[in-house]
Amino acid sequence: MIRNYLLIAWRNLRKNQAYAFINVTGLALGMGCALLIFALVRYHYQTDHYHHNFNRIYQFTSRFSSPTGDINIQGIPYPLGQAIHTDYPDIDQVAMLDEWYAPLVVVPVANGDDKKIKDKNYKGAFVEPAYFRIFDYSWLAGGPDDLSQPGTVVMSAEMARNCFGTTTGVVGRVVRLDARIPARVVGVFADYRDDTDLAYSIMASWGSLKDQLGTRPEDQPFNNTNGSTHCFALFNDRFTVNDWNRQLLSFVKKYNPNQIKETSYPVVPFSDMHLSPEYGGVSRELLLSLVLIGLLLVGTASINFVNLATAQALNRAREVGVRKVLGSTKAQLFWQFMGETTLIVLLALVLAAGVCWYGQTLVHTYLHGPFRFTFYFSPSVIGWIALLVVAVILLAGLYPALVVAGFRPVVALAGRLTTQQAGGFSLRRGLVTAQFAISQLLIIGLVVVAYQLSYVRNKDLGFRKDAILTVSLPNTPTQDLSKLSTFRNLATTLPDVGQFSYSLGGPPQSGMTSQTRVRFDTRPQIEPYTPQQTWIDADYVGLYGLKLVAGRNLHPSDTAREALINETFMHRLGFNRPAEVLGRFLHKEGFAPLEIVGVLTDYNQLDLKQGINPLFMTTLASGFYSANIQLSSANYSRALSQLERVYNQVYPDSFFEPEFVEQQLQKAYQQEQTMGRLINCFAGLALFIGCMGLYGLVLFMVLQRRKEVGVRKVLGASVSSILWLFSREYVRLIGIAFLLSAPLGWWVMTSWLNNFAYKISMSPLMFLLSLLVTGVVVLLTVSFQSVKAAQMNPVKSLRNE
Repeated sequence: MIRNYLLIAWRNLRKNQAYAFINVTGLALGMGCALLIFALVRYHYQTDHYHHNFNRIYQFTSRFSSPTGDINIQGIPYPLGQAIHTDYPDIDQVAMLDEWYAPLVVVPVANGDDKKIKDKNYKGAFVEPAYFRIFDYSWLAGGPDDLSQPGTVVMSAEMARNCFGTTTGVVGRVVRLDARIPARVVGVFADYRDDTDLAYSIMASWGSLKDQLGTRPEDQPFNNTNGSTHCFALFNDRFTVNDWNRQLLSFVKKYNPNQIKETSYPVVPFSDMHLSPEYGGVSRELLLSLVLIGLLLVGTASINFVNLATAQALNRAREVGVRKVLGSTKAQLFWQFMGETTLIVLLALVLAAGVCWYGQTLVHTYLHGPFRFTFYFSPSVIGWIALLVVAVILLAGLYPALVVAGFRPVVALAGRLTTQQAGGFSLRRGLVTAQFAISQLLIIGLVVVAYQLSYVRNKDLGFRKDAILTVSLPNTPTQDLSKLSTFRNLATTLPDVGQFSYSLGGPPQSGMTSQTRVRFDTRPQIEPYTPQQTWIDADYVGLYGLKLVAGRNLHPSDTAREALINETFMHRLGFNRPAEVLGRFLHKEGFAPLEIVGVLTDYNQLDLKQGINPLFMTTLASGFYSANIQLSSANYSRALSQLERVYNQVYPDSFFEPEFVEQQLQKAYQQEQTMGRLINCFAGLALFIGCMGLYGLVLFMVLQRRKEVGVRKVLGASVSSILWLFSREYVRLIGIAFLLSAPLGWWVMTSWLNNFAYKISMSPLMFLLSLLVTGVVVLLTVSFQSVKAAQMNPVKSLRNE
């Protein structure tokens, strides 16, 4: 019997090839996208789960409280780990880690130039040996035990191959970190899977950090929090998280007594970090939104199937009637048609696997940030695919099978079956309306994201950004002032170089600032908030075109003597007129009093998702790590070539890595740009799938109403009137769908825009644009078959009457 069902199903698919093509293609696209989204969501929910202590790992964080709200960051003070070691010995393991971005590794070569390795995609770290007792690593050679000694390092297999061309015989070799710190290789570990947030290609001993900082990390002040310094711990029954929370206040009183009210160090389960946006993780809301989109695409494809299957039922009425007369039961007919649905879904699944594979290739090529992932095969994948197949079979096949199996044989054999009995226009109207609503909802999202990104790209940020590039300087504890002077002098003599400036971290919106505490002028108390600080030279303001509200620019100096503040800082200090703060002093621990000599017009020092914070800028040449260079000609390739030659002359052990300011600013919105691309893709797919189903329905309607069209043409109907005959139903449904999708789209996109401190206002035009796009595409789809029907010779249509 099953063989007979499959044979009949195959014959029906071959006979109705357009019907089969539309259903298989639509289901394949919907299921393929659903598989791709499942892979991405599963990837993020499984990140770092392979560590056997995963559920026991916690991370110490920092929380800064102020009248404007709390700020949570992963970074902690350097001495925190040692303090926890000393005061809480019952904690199983405590390990410090300091991230080392884009590490420069030099491999000495006996006969020739030393080999330099640096890649912005790599991350390094300085770690304590206990780190490897908290997290799991597979060792190919050596191990982490010797990392208790300064001047030692372990590296990944990939880094070992880059450095030495092999992973064998590596232990004992010597490299230079940042081209100056000698380190002996004591271990090589297997390469990471990419479902981890801890992919450090090279990890040096914690004791080696002294050579990079210039001082022992434990000697750093406790009120200095470094965003790249982390502390991990394994808690246990002897000392739990609740024990830490009870003793946290006394810990802060002991080690940071001046900031008891403002600072605390809560512990967060490591399992929560990857999905916590406040700590730089991925938003759960974003992942759930993608899941919803995947379900909508599967639903859209299933709607196609239901619509076409119920419409197609009229053509199979006599077949059902004959089967019932010959003794087939309702249950047998039901399972026959469910079998046909299963066959179509399985065929679609094969194509969906191809869509998923190709989609992942596109993800790795075009998408960035949290949207990049690898689909790891596991039993849960099989379970998800099985669940998806069963769900689609039930969604798409259950109702049509019940309708067809319920035909009355006498009516079916007499050919008097009506459209209402074959599923009904009301159901199909509802399903088509749902498809249009889904498409319009995604198009509304597409339009709003596009407008917001355009606003972000074109907004006046308050500083100049055209034809300016930044070049990173060597990562040393303090910069060599004579080399800074030499590089500036050589660079500014080049014909293609205009203005030149040094700063801590590049352009004004680089985010390269740090939070600090200051006391204002003669006030006895430290200010109850943490302004941002950064270091610049006297040429920085002119190069970036920053505007002074009052006062003057900084005088050239290698030490911190004067300060510029922004308007926001002025207002937070309690002043409305810039003249009132000029000549006053900022007092910062470790610095001489900084005289406020100028007030800058506010500019966005962070991306537009965040507001403008209090900021002061001062000269501190030893803390310059970026050169800012304005090019005076359009011949960028020649300018870069000349700058590279000069840079290598001054810094032969470093890498010349220029980056234009425009590119740096766009990186802040990679996630939003990628989200825009995804919505473009999914909106297009939803509209395409819906139009495929609509095309099939119109094709069926044309066949069913060809005699009616013939009669109308004989009676003088025009092509346009016949076109309207087929289109008016769908125009009405598009309008209903718009009324459903517009309020939901407004709510969803308002929530998304609330992530930005600076954002567009949604206008009715954006919503009408989605209505227009849907309407045009649908009318073009309907018109193709409708015009063919209207132009058909009525004699052929009426020949059998």
